[in-house]
Amino acid sequence: MESKLYITQYAGITVMLPAAMVVAAWLWCTTSRKLALLWLGVLFVAYFVVGLSKVLFKGWGIGLESLDVAVISGHAMNACLVSTVVLSLLFRQLDHRLRWLAQGAGLLLTWWFSVRYVGQTIHPLPEAIAGAVLGSAAACVFLLRLERKQIRKIPLQALALGLAVILLSTSIPKYNAEGVLNSLAVTLSGAEKAFMQPHWRTPGESSRL
Repeated sequence: MESKLYITQYAGITVMLPAAMVVAAWLWCTTSRKLALLWLGVLFVAYFVVGLSKVLFKGWGIGLESLDVAVISGHAMNACLVSTVVLSLLFRQLDHRLRWLAQGAGLLLTWWFSVRYVGQTIHPLPEAIAGAVLGSAAACVFLLRLERKQIRKIPLQALALGLAVILLSTSIPKYNAEGVLNSLAVTLSGAEKAFMQPHWRTPGESSRL
């Protein structure tokens, strides 16, 4: 379990956010500023949905009881969105025809990661699946939009620099925004403390929300 939890950390914002910024820089330099801004917009919407789900639950205890989803997993969303897009862009550098293969492989691998790791450590499986659905949908929307644009080859130096940034981010201490979200939720709702456990779930099913 500890090894799974350790691996799951790599789908947190400490690694995924720098990777997303690298994607934005690549698009800005090789495609168009509009597409880079679209990517940032898609990223913002996905993060906002995850953040909103956490604030609603932590502040007011609002969740989807029928689906056993208290919050949407940010780790699963990050993995399915950012990793899939990064993989697709990298394979486009090798051969444009490989883009769909890369997208499919990315989605399969990140769904496996979400179910096998996220859904067995920091979130119950339904919450991991909810995050995977959100991230996959966002990735597909963006990559379909990317089809309308001619993607130039990323210069080797820029490609190497971007990959170095991503690699470096994996080696620094991992951070999550749960403390900030707890404080925000309590401030907005006026609750004495943040909700941590949905009322419909037994204590043994608790997760690190």
